[in-house]
Amino acid sequence: MSRNGIWFAAIGMVALAFSARVALADDRDPKVDTAAPTPVVYPQIAQSAGEEGTVVVRVYVSDSGKPIRVSVAKSSGYADLDNAAVETAMNWRYVPAIRGGATAADWANVQVVYKLPQNAAK
Repeated sequence: MSRNGIWFAAIGMVALAFSARVALADDRDPKVDTAAPTPVVYPQIAQSAGEEGTVVVRVYVSDSGKPIRVSVAKSSGYADLDNAAVETAMNWRYVPAIRGGATAADWANVQVVYKLPQNAAK
């Protein structure tokens, strides 16, 4: 291959890599659909006990935006809050992932935050 042939091959590889990167730029991960808010389940017994914390929930979201599977990725330290976060995540609606311009099923990590109201006594 001539020197010019190598040069054009290199340019072609860069152009191919650039076009692949552009196609992926429109891809996005699934996320909670904030247009359809659903309240967070906060057990009264947990509130009475002064339990607060953040649970990171891993949700497998279908290509139609429905949660299929849910698990706790990071615990709040309280089993009742973790269980309530799983219930909350299963009640939420999601915006599905976009892969290659089409909706797709994929995993999302979401945080469920439990914070006592300001007027609640700890």
